[in-house]
Amino acid sequence: MKICIPTSEGKLCGHFGHCESFTFAEVNPDTKEILNIEERVPEEGISCQSAGWISEQGVSKVLAGGMGGRPLMMFAQNGIEVVAGCPELPVREIVEKYLSNTLETGENACGGEGHDHHHCHGHHGEGHHCGH
Repeated sequence: MKICIPTSEGKLCGHFGHCESFTFAEVNPDTKEILNIEERVPEEGISCQSAGWISEQGVSKVLAGGMGGRPLMMFAQNGIEVVAGCPELPVREIVEKYLSNTLETGENACGGEGHDHHHCHGHHGEGHHCGH
């Protein structure tokens, strides 16, 4: 199984469209083993449109902090499960917690309260939180 995590400085990045790279973790869910971890950046750069590129990499799960409606919809259309509200922890720790069912998630951080870098680009009405 392949998991994708938007990352910055080796940790999960709380804002999907603002990460430095995407880290792909190849895991064996039966043995709870991490087989390989690889960091990559799409040729066209990182944006909310990166969901299409990630889908082409054979990913079955995305662990993210916050994500807007457009990438959520694109992942859903490609049969990829998104686990939003993940904490900003080091990549290996996030994957290990996910595999051992100890990953605690909160709200989809894309609500963006108090953040200047809200990245959902107005694809929703007032009072609507991304991904809901």
